[in-house]
Amino acid sequence: MFDVDTDRTLVAAADLVNTSAGLRSATPGLDQLTTVTQLKEYLSARAPDMRWPPSGADRAQLEKVQDLREKVQRIWSAAPIESDAPVRVLNELLHGVGLRVARGSDGDYRAEPVPASKDLADVMTASVATAIQHLVVRDETARMRTCKGEGCDAVIIDLTRNRSRLFCDFGNCANRAHVRAYRARQAAQRRTFSSAPEAHVAAGTSTRHHMDAPTDTLESPRLVKPSAAEKAAQIEVPTSQSAVAAKEFRDRMRDELMEKRQKKSAKKLKKEKKAKK
Repeated sequence: MFDVDTDRTLVAAADLVNTSAGLRSATPGLDQLTTVTQLKEYLSARAPDMRWPPSGADRAQLEKVQDLREKVQRIWSAAPIESDAPVRVLNELLHGVGLRVARGSDGDYRAEPVPASKDLADVMTASVATAIQHLVVRDETARMRTCKGEGCDAVIIDLTRNRSRLFCDFGNCANRAHVRAYRARQAAQRRTFSSAPEAHVAAGTSTRHHMDAPTDTLESPRLVKPSAAEKAAQIEVPTSQSAVAAKEFRDRMRDELMEKRQKKSAKKLKKEKKAKK
């Protein structure tokens, strides 16, 4: 969505917040950042281009990273940011951070944060705070979200072009939402059928006859299938969580495909320019 380094850092920031204790797809999770070993595991899962070396982790850095996590969590929980309180927290993180022009991991020039020191926590703070600053300045903080899954506290960063991401990658929040929405639709259709007069009194048959009939002889109500036009409308303008989840998945796949094509075209263009020189 933004540049490669900013996107990567925002994902890392969300992952950092998600190391805290809380519900993940309705399952309680423990704090995953209480030891130096756990901090090293988190850092090892980052791309080398993040420049957050696990070798810099020790007890002092762990405590500072825990403090960074707490502040980032406060900012995230306030999104979309519409007041000065979370901005003040962000400015605390940006204190002592500078900027310089340098080549990003994709080879393009961009502003790069300069940390207050070379300590691990300061390097992480500079990267995360600068990435979040991009969201604030561009009025994109609504992309910092909490998973819409029932009983899930995980945070997510929505980097899709149409802002369609709703669920985290823990467990199966999207699938559970799909099942709940499906059951709700089925229940609504059954209620509609049972409340219709023709469901109670058929032509030439008394109501008493139906009341006296054994329950095991009653046929299950037929569910009304949506028309082709209704299906198309649901795809384009989803009205249920399941439809939104499905659209989110399709949009994400399309965005990833477009991004791959753009990168491929950019590389091809650079090669052609070099060949001409």
